[in-house]
Amino acid sequence: MPISLDTLKQSINSRQSVLLLGAGAAMPSGAPSGAALAEKLWQDVAKSSAQSDDLIDTASILERRFGRRAVMEIVRNTLQPLQPTGGLLAIPHHGWNAVFSTNFDKLVERAYKRAGVPLIPVRSNFDLTNRENREGTTLYKIHGCITQDRAFGDKASMILTEQDYEDYQRYRQTMFSTLQTMMLTNDVIVLGQSLRDRHLQDLVKKVLSYRQEGVQSEIYVVVYDRDDLRAPLLEDRGAKVVFAGIDEFAHAMAHGIIQESVPTLTEDGAPNLAASLVSTVYDVQARKADPANVKRMFSGGPATYADIRSGATFERSRHRDAVDRLAEGTVPLVAIIGSAGVGKTTFARQIASDLSADGIPVWEHRNDFPFQSKPWIAIERELRSSGQSGILLLDECTRYLRQANILFDTLGSLEKPALRVIATANAAQWAPRLKSPIIYKKGVVIELSRLDSAEVNSLINLYQYNKDVSGLVQKGFRELPRSTQVSRLREKCGADMFVCLRNIFANENLDTILLTEFEELDESYQEYYRYVAALEAVGTRVHRQLLMRMLSISADTVSYVLNGLSGIIDEYDIKPKLGIYGWSTRHIVIARRITEYKFSNYDELEKLFDAIIDNINPAVPMELQSVRDVCDNEFGIGRLAETKTRQRLYKRLIEAAEGERIPWHRLVRELLEHESLEDAEYGLRNAIEAVGSDGPLDRYKVRLLLARADRTPGIANGDRLALVRRAFDTAEENIRRHPADKFSYKALCDVAIELIRRGESPYILDGPINKMRDAADKILDPTMDRDLRYYEDIRAKM
Repeated sequence: MPISLDTLKQSINSRQSVLLLGAGAAMPSGAPSGAALAEKLWQDVAKSSAQSDDLIDTASILERRFGRRAVMEIVRNTLQPLQPTGGLLAIPHHGWNAVFSTNFDKLVERAYKRAGVPLIPVRSNFDLTNRENREGTTLYKIHGCITQDRAFGDKASMILTEQDYEDYQRYRQTMFSTLQTMMLTNDVIVLGQSLRDRHLQDLVKKVLSYRQEGVQSEIYVVVYDRDDLRAPLLEDRGAKVVFAGIDEFAHAMAHGIIQESVPTLTEDGAPNLAASLVSTVYDVQARKADPANVKRMFSGGPATYADIRSGATFERSRHRDAVDRLAEGTVPLVAIIGSAGVGKTTFARQIASDLSADGIPVWEHRNDFPFQSKPWIAIERELRSSGQSGILLLDECTRYLRQANILFDTLGSLEKPALRVIATANAAQWAPRLKSPIIYKKGVVIELSRLDSAEVNSLINLYQYNKDVSGLVQKGFRELPRSTQVSRLREKCGADMFVCLRNIFANENLDTILLTEFEELDESYQEYYRYVAALEAVGTRVHRQLLMRMLSISADTVSYVLNGLSGIIDEYDIKPKLGIYGWSTRHIVIARRITEYKFSNYDELEKLFDAIIDNINPAVPMELQSVRDVCDNEFGIGRLAETKTRQRLYKRLIEAAEGERIPWHRLVRELLEHESLEDAEYGLRNAIEAVGSDGPLDRYKVRLLLARADRTPGIANGDRLALVRRAFDTAEENIRRHPADKFSYKALCDVAIELIRRGESPYILDGPINKMRDAADKILDPTMDRDLRYYEDIRAKM
C-alpha cells in the first residue's frame, strides 16, 4: 500500500539518503518526456511524423540514417536552455549523500550553482579522476550529459542508442556498483518516476534487486503519475511507493535544512574545521586519549599517539630540532624521507605529539581520503588572522603530491605561515616525483635510514625503563651486557631496519616470525590474511566492500574473519555512511613479506591483478587511487617479468578508468621498449587523446623520435640525423612547456649527446647543460645536481 509524503519525510534522513532522479524530476522545469523528445527527433531530423515513441529506438534508427551529430545536435539544443524551477531548486539544500540521474540536461548542476552548494558532476569515466580534488555532493549522470559526446569531438558520449548501451556497459555498471555500495548504509529515493516508463521500470527493478543481495536500506519510489495497478508490483519487490511530484516532495522536505559550515574559530582561537574536512583528519590531541597498544606496535604497527603518550617510543636524533623550528615558525614544513620500515610515521607522530602538548592545534590527514589544498589554505588564513598556529601531518604525501605542492608553495610564499606541515614520503616514490622548490629552499628535509649511536642508546634505555616494552624483549637479549646489545642492534639496524622493536630485538629472522604466525592461524583465516596482505602490498587501498566483491564474502562472514584475525588485520572507519571500512595489516613491510611467500607463483600473482581489475570501482575515490598505485614498478604490475602480461594489465586498467594518466604512461613506455614503432606511435597518440599532453607523454615523443632514428630500416644516415634533430627541437619545446619537470632537462642533454655521437659539434651540449644548471637553482631538487655533474663530466671529456 502506498505511503504518504509525511511518512516518507519522517522515515528518512537526507544526509543518509541517495537521490535517483528520473525524467519526471526535470519535466516541471520544461524538459520533454522521452516520448516527446523522440517525436521532436523525428520531426527535426527525419522531417517526418513519429514512427516510434521510444527514445532509444528513435535515436538508434535516426543515427544510422542521418548520422550521430544530427541527432545529438537536436538533443543538445533542446535541453541546453532549460533552467531549474520549483522543487528542483530545493534539492541542493538538503545535504543528500549523493545524487544519481538518468537525465542528460544540466538542471541539477544549475540548481546547485544557484544555491551556492558545491557539486561534483561525474558524466563519464573521464570525470572520475578530476573529482578527487573537489569538495561537494557527487552527481552521477548514469547516461552522460549534453556537454559530452563523441559527435562533437569529446572523448565520452551520451548513452542514448542501443549501441551506446552496449559500448558503455562497464561505465554504467560502475555507477550501479557505487550505488550498491552506498545502499549498505543509505536509503534510496527514486524521484520523478513514471510506472509506465519501461526503461525507468528496469532501473528501479535493478535497484530493488540489491535488496535480494543482502542490502538493508529502504527504497522509496516517488511516482508523479498515480498508477494503482503497477505500484503493487514494486511493493512486492520491497519498495515503498509514494504518489507525488517533485514540487510536492520538495515542499514536504522543506523543514530541517542543514547548511554546510565554513571555517570559524573557537573561543581559544583554534579553527572549527568545515564538516567536509573534519572526517578526513585525526585531531592529534583527541587521539592521545585512545588506549595504548604497545604489543601491536612491537608486532609491526606504527606507533599511535596513545603509544607515544605512554612513553613506549624512543627519540630520534633530529626530533628536538624539528619540534623547535616548527613551533617557532621558522620553517613552513619538515619532510621526513626514508624507505618502508625505518620509522617515518612514528617519528612524524612524535613531532606532532610534542607540538600538540605545547597547545598548538595539530591534525593528521587520513590517507584514505583525497587531499585538498584549498581548505587548508583557508585554515591558514583563519589562524593567521587570529594570531594562532596550527600543524598538519601528511603521511606518505607522494600519494597526493600535486595538491601537497600547492599547499607547500602557498606556505612558502608567506613570511611566517600560521599553518606548518610535517610530511613523510617513501624514498623510492619521492625521488622521481616533481616537488615544490619550497621543500628545499625553506623547509627541512630529514632522511631516515639506519639508527645512529644516540638512537641505539635511546632504544636500549626504552626497554630498560619501560615495563611494557621490557616484557616484549627476549630474555636472552636482556641478559646481554649493554655493550653487546649496542653492537647487535647496530648490526641489525644497518642490515634490515624495521619499525617493529620486537623484531629488532628478536634473534629470529623477521620472515621466520611472520611465517610462523601465519601457519598458526586456522586455514580458513590464512586465505583472507594472504589476500589482504597481497592487496595492500601491490598498492590497492583495501576496504571491506572490495574484499566482499573479490572473495565473495557475505556480510555475516565479515565479523567472523575480523575476530579470527584480531591483532593481525585491523578494520577502521573511512566513510561509514557509505559503507566503506578500511582493512590493513600492521605494516606495509609485513604485507610485502607475506605476499612474497604466499603469492610467489607467477601465474597466481597475475590472477591477483586480474581479480583486482575485475572488481575495482573507480567511482570510489580510494579505489581510483588504487588504479594508480597498482602500476608501481617495484611491488605492482611492474614487478611482473613478462612484458605482454604487463601490457595486457595496463590496457585493462585503462578500460576501467580511461582518464587516469599513470596506466597510460606505463603502457606507452612498454610499447616504446618492447613493441614496433607503429604500435608505440599509435599508443602514444591514443594516450594524448585520452588524457592530454603532460611531461611524461611529451618526453615519450622524444624517445619515439630517437627510436625511429635507430630502428627504422632502409633510410639514409642523413634522414636518421634529421629525426634526432627533430627530437632535440621537441625536447627544447618540452622544457618551455614543463619548466619544473627535471626529467625534461635530462632528455634534452641525452638528445644532444646522441647528436654528438652522430657527428654534431660537442658545443651543442653546452646549451642543455646551461638550461639544466639554471633550472637546478630554481627547482632545488638534489638529484638535479647529481645529474648536472654527470653531464658536465661527459662534456669535459669531449
